[in-house]
Amino acid sequence: MRVMCSDDGQEETVTDLVTLQKDAQRIEHLGLTLREAKQLLNTLQKHLLQHQVAAFLEACATCPDCGTLLKAKGAHTRTFRTLFGTCKLASPRLFHCRCMRRKTTSFRPLTALGHI
Repeated sequence: MRVMCSDDGQEETVTDLVTLQKDAQRIEHLGLTLREAKQLLNTLQKHLLQHQVAAFLEACATCPDCGTLLKAKGAHTRTFRTLFGTCKLASPRLFHCRCMRRKTTSFRPLTALGHI
């Protein structure tokens, strides 16, 4: 992983997903093999999912009514199956804020995305 800075000083994290060393001495060495393509897509899918879930959980970390930071009740992982393989995702359980009465005292934000 590398951190790069743009001309305006903004930092951007760049992650190397896969490194391929290809020999181009024969025609069958050109391009990606099926195995290499599957590996690349699996790695890309896992990275993308983890980034999307982290952004979603960050947005759910505060009370939608008063903006208070929600406390965690517990942390677990969920398995998410994709076409390119399975991925373990962080799935925290958060307490609801006490600013409003709710049916339950805690919830899992990932449940809102579907049955993960």
